[in-house]
Amino acid sequence: MAYYKVCPNCGAHLDPGESCDCESEEKKRMEFYSKNTKINAVTGQLSFQWNGEDVACVDKK
Repeated sequence: MAYYKVCPNCGAHLDPGESCDCESEEKKRMEFYSKNTKINAVTGQLSFQWNGEDVACVDKK
């Protein structure tokens, strides 16, 4: 008999009585990306926004 349980969502092996935080971690990740990214209307590319400003790589040739 195994002395652990397996999370049905992510497959993590958990100690007896331990609860998995995979769902709350996914929720935090989705909130971060929805808050800090946007899709550029012209290029369709995803870009990060830090402090409300677009962050883009600028190629200086």
